[in-house]
Amino acid sequence: MGEGAQDDHLETLKAVYARVCNERDRLRDARGHFARGLGPAPASAGIATALVAAFGGGKNELLLGLAAAGLFLMVLVSIWYDGKPAYRHLYTDRLDQVPPDSLAPQAWYRAMIDLEKDIYGAPRGRNRSGPPWKEVNDLQDGVDLERTGLRVVQVLWVVVVGLLVTAAVI
Repeated sequence: MGEGAQDDHLETLKAVYARVCNERDRLRDARGHFARGLGPAPASAGIATALVAAFGGGKNELLLGLAAAGLFLMVLVSIWYDGKPAYRHLYTDRLDQVPPDSLAPQAWYRAMIDLEKDIYGAPRGRNRSGPPWKEVNDLQDGVDLERTGLRVVQVLWVVVVGLLVTAAVI
């Protein structure tokens, strides 16, 4: 391969690596988006529960108790889904795949592209929900589980608010 062709090949590898890194960063941002929602929902439901319990006159203690149980469940689910390995953990688990800096540039880019693709995970045609005990092996697993966790917490939030509204009017 001539010097011009090698330069073109290196530029192609740089472009592929940049594309892979952009996709990795997109998933990391998505994980952050879903994980951020796991904390405020239980907090807001807790505030609503406390307000209804304090000022609602305790019209229906059973429903207030169920709302408090739902709140407790929300906190547990939120913590369980939020405790998944981050990118830095997935990267650290693959340190044996990190190429040494002494490699030729083309070999280094090829190795880093393979590493980032491994951390990203195999191509998937759709999102996959899963229970909180499911293991996270790549970024796509993390996004899918944190999205699932957020949806479960949101459903529990609606149930808690529904119980609180019912407790206040009955």
